[in-house]
Amino acid sequence: MPVIGLMLSSACLAAPALEGKLARVVVTDSDIEDVRRWRELRSWMDEAVKQGASGLILDIHTTQSNAQAALPMAEEIARLKVKTQAYVNTSAIGGGALLALACDEIWMAPGSRIGAAPPKVQVDESLSPKAQDTLLAEALAVLKAGARSLCKLKNHRPEIAEAFVDRDKGLVLGTNTLAEKGELLMLDADTAVQPVDGQPLLARAIIADVGALAKAAKSGGTLVTLNAGWFDKRGEAVAETKPAVAAEEKKEAAVEHKTPVIARDQSYKDKVVVIPVGQDDLIIPARFEFMKRTLNLCNEQGAEAVIFELDTPGGLAWDTISLMMKDLQALKSRSFSFVNTRAISAGAMIAMATDVIYMAPASAIGASTPVSGDGTPLAEAERAKNNSAFMGMARTVVREKGHDVRIIEGMIDMDRGLIINGQVIIPKGEIVTLDSEQATMLINGKPLLAKGVVKSIEEIKQRESLKGEVITAEPTGFEWIAIWVTRYAAILILIGLAGGYLEMQTPGFGIPGFVAVAAFSLFFFGHYVAGSLAGKETMVVAAVFILGIVLIGVELFAAPGTILPGIFGFLCVMVALVYAMSGWEVAPAGDVPSSGGGVGFNLATYAVGFRNFALGVSGAAVLITVLAMWLPELRPFRAMILQTSAGGTVNDTPVMQDAARARVGDAGTARSALRPYGTIEVGGRLVEAMAEGAYVQSGTAVRVREVKGEKIIVEAV
Repeated sequence: MPVIGLMLSSACLAAPALEGKLARVVVTDSDIEDVRRWRELRSWMDEAVKQGASGLILDIHTTQSNAQAALPMAEEIARLKVKTQAYVNTSAIGGGALLALACDEIWMAPGSRIGAAPPKVQVDESLSPKAQDTLLAEALAVLKAGARSLCKLKNHRPEIAEAFVDRDKGLVLGTNTLAEKGELLMLDADTAVQPVDGQPLLARAIIADVGALAKAAKSGGTLVTLNAGWFDKRGEAVAETKPAVAAEEKKEAAVEHKTPVIARDQSYKDKVVVIPVGQDDLIIPARFEFMKRTLNLCNEQGAEAVIFELDTPGGLAWDTISLMMKDLQALKSRSFSFVNTRAISAGAMIAMATDVIYMAPASAIGASTPVSGDGTPLAEAERAKNNSAFMGMARTVVREKGHDVRIIEGMIDMDRGLIINGQVIIPKGEIVTLDSEQATMLINGKPLLAKGVVKSIEEIKQRESLKGEVITAEPTGFEWIAIWVTRYAAILILIGLAGGYLEMQTPGFGIPGFVAVAAFSLFFFGHYVAGSLAGKETMVVAAVFILGIVLIGVELFAAPGTILPGIFGFLCVMVALVYAMSGWEVAPAGDVPSSGGGVGFNLATYAVGFRNFALGVSGAAVLITVLAMWLPELRPFRAMILQTSAGGTVNDTPVMQDAARARVGDAGTARSALRPYGTIEVGGRLVEAMAEGAYVQSGTAVRVREVKGEKIIVEAV
């Protein structure tokens, strides 16, 4: 009997805390617009799934949230390994509509509404109407493909998703016009549940409240609302579970994260190397250098295959073209792309430069129209020129890999669309962006673009009969330094300039000088490792920078007021720093399309460098201004050190006594340049003083304007 009792007790304790229960999470506009808030909600959902919840109800109250922001969130919901239900409680408008489409079932509250989720593009009056249209078309193409993919995955009607996001689609079902062309689709509860061809239009039914929805489920109405209080108490339930259960969960977690990170001193030989390409990876040039080095090592060491796992909105065009045409073309191993969940713009081009493409169930690929460095569309003439150049280079790679060149052409040029064998897949005037079903549709017995839909890299490995261990390539220590230095270059410039200013205000060479030297050394070292500087170029740029510092020193100390050394010194520093930050984009002759032939100076090439330099200088100016206001208050610190060692008070020091004798109106002479601090002679005494408004050269007659304690403020006479 005791043994049986122990067995029953253990079985009860082993049950997960939410087993057989429904978990409810409330979603509002602020949850979608605030990324930190969404991460908190996701942690609650993940914990509920971990604790064995039988289902998840999204209680949606949204009226104006951004659909583009909600799309990646909806893709996360679609991948949850639990039954999901959306309860449209009053309204699911904008981003909330996409979250509802990501759920297995949709239910409506009485009088509720769902729909109207168009892309939002900020109006820029400096752009032409054509440029604005291009920007909107790209956002619309990505949103439509993502929404269609969600509907196809969850068995909702794709035409409804398109009418939600595209006002030009309209929606006509039989003789019933639900939305005219030119207006967005918005469904009320009664319309959303009306039968069409024997099935509800979108939602299962109208139900009074979340409690009634829970009672209708197999859970018997047991509903747990996920919130901060519940999440904080989750440990109490977890602590009661049997250790064997915890061990099993640990084992399952290990299976989900079974691709180890490889150290660079290990070998890639016969391995399946995964290169993750995430949200910001394609806008960081140093990350491209990491990918290039990884591909070279795969060649040298004989990797079995390389898989790019893509979830990116795009990035730098010329770096992507270089990776496509040089490094991926030279790769000896088989190459694959796993679109999980977005390969947009530059990400799509990388995918089409690999041998085989696979799509996740809710995924999209396309929208590769070139834009300017700040993300805005190019002018019409420049757009046409760049489109021609990009298509010419991309065609070569895409054709070599066996993909249809018409697809990449439609991704780059919105005027082409995608029409194959008379079948209009994407009409002209829309940028080609394919969802997972479109990408894998069969044309003449062959997939249009992607070989299939898979849920994991392990599934790709099985389908392709790959035998090697799956590993994830990650940057080394030096590569991480390069990535972070290039990403936060403006901050290093700020620290270097502010440290240099502080050093000029203190005698000798101290901590501020070391900080400035360290900041600029890290700046150049990081860009060298990142690949922006190479060979003799590094020495030339460093020499120009040092020359600039020397010329600024001449202006400040040897020949103050001459102006020219300071101007040329500043220009040298600017040229060195901007070039170091722009070295990736300086394309060799013939690589950049030019209407005039040859290679000329293109300001856009250095846009990022100039932006970072301007941010660094502006930030340093603000910091220096603050220091100029507060630094005088810190100067008695050195006198206080003397007090500690020799006894007495601060007022007993010679500095304080000489300053105390100074009076407003006293005349004197500057014995050193005041920038703004220096030494003056007043009444036969040498005292420290400060000039406000302008620097004062040595030998200039001055007059005491104000005395504040030991701080003497003077002006030139």
